[in-house]
Amino acid sequence: MKLKLIFGLLLSIMFLPLASCDSDKNGPNIEGKWDDNIKLSQKTANFSSESNSVTITSEYDGWWLNGIALNKVGVDLSNINKISKDFVVTNSEFQVERKDGKTIIITMNKNATNAERVLSISLQNGDFFNSINVVQAK
Repeated sequence: MKLKLIFGLLLSIMFLPLASCDSDKNGPNIEGKWDDNIKLSQKTANFSSESNSVTITSEYDGWWLNGIALNKVGVDLSNINKISKDFVVTNSEFQVERKDGKTIIITMNKNATNAERVLSISLQNGDFFNSINVVQAK
């Protein structure tokens, strides 16, 4: 009888984590499923091949820069304070500037290549992820 009791207790302990009471698993804040807490004024921009810029605002200033890629190639951000309310990322093809936490100014230099260019800027706040995509014509 004691052996059955110990075996039952061990089984209960093993399966207890599977029956946890995490009621938020189906809620709005599961990982990667948070509501939009950045609220960008726009998420896309289309430029001609000439030099262009766009100013995008956010309603909230608590977000941080997660990454930047030009034509799917990541840009080195190791010298950038990605959580700062003010920063400038300068590249030979573009510039991304954050001012006062809520303003993003994206400038693309003239596209002298014979191919379309896509600049992707990834932002994060908590478990909410967002991005801005700028497409520049060839």
